[in-house]
Amino acid sequence: MRLLVTGGTGFIGSHLAEEGRRRRAEVVALGLADRPEERANVELLRRLGVEIVPGSITDAELCRRAVRGATHVFHLAVAMREGAKQDEFFESVNLDGTRALLEASAEEGVRRFVYCSTIGIYGHRAPGVTREDSPLAPGNVYERTKVAAERMVREVGARAGLPYVILRPADVYGPRDQRLLKLFKGVSRGRFPLFGSGAGRRHMVYVDDVVSAFFQACERDQALGEAAIVAGPRPYTLRELIGLIQQATGSSRYGVRLPLAPMLATAAVVEDVSRVLRVDPPIYRRRMDFFSSDSEFDISRARRLLDWAPRVDLPEGVRRTAEDYRRSGLLN
Repeated sequence: MRLLVTGGTGFIGSHLAEEGRRRRAEVVALGLADRPEERANVELLRRLGVEIVPGSITDAELCRRAVRGATHVFHLAVAMREGAKQDEFFESVNLDGTRALLEASAEEGVRRFVYCSTIGIYGHRAPGVTREDSPLAPGNVYERTKVAAERMVREVGARAGLPYVILRPADVYGPRDQRLLKLFKGVSRGRFPLFGSGAGRRHMVYVDDVVSAFFQACERDQALGEAAIVAGPRPYTLRELIGLIQQATGSSRYGVRLPLAPMLATAAVVEDVSRVLRVDPPIYRRRMDFFSSDSEFDISRARRLLDWAPRVDLPEGVRRTAEDYRRSGLLN
């Protein structure tokens, strides 16, 4: 196996690259190193013998060079949390970049192209249990471009004979995750503001389980041309998640509870103004989705197609994540 991981310097991508080396594959990680955590991941992966290709997925020539010789491609590079960016930025990264990579992969004869989509395409508040054929409800440009990119993967795959699998991970967490670090820090210090009741369901998935799903997608022909949701053993409410973090960090209290509606309105205004000013907003709509999300996912299709099952439940995953934050000096 010669594996290309786009977004390989990020949280999930670095874990995929690390596992590839553990499996004795040649691994190439294409990605940026603009943030401190990305630079730390670059150093880790270089020590493991991963070839780092710095740059953006939007560079078509760079894509072609990175794909050269690859047998498998994990495509994770994405514009996701850039709240101040215009829609064109998301379209350039998530659509133009994906098309360039697909075409390069087809030309190179890649044996398996695994595309990382998201459960966000179903929206953030879905009654009942969400399955692969549930109605789509993308609520922002990131989610809309992921829907369009899935369609692109199918079209190019069928036209060019590129074998592909689409995975839709739930909220991924674990060691090296910076997205939930603020939550862990806030709860550990008793300063986390809980907006709303915290009764919404959070169906998260530990990073090691996501990694195993990607590698199963490389081996299972039953998954070819299919899409599958990848989520943890069961959902927990946000209040339950906070309680687990309290236990893992030894915190006696998480902070204060505040009304959600005023913050939703404020986030919308701040995001819109920041976009006009072209600055990064301190809060924005997608960040506040964290407090209003309510979803549960059926993973039976991933079990069947990938012969896969999540092995780490949320209590154990939170404990492992807190331990890693402490070892890294991020949580005191």
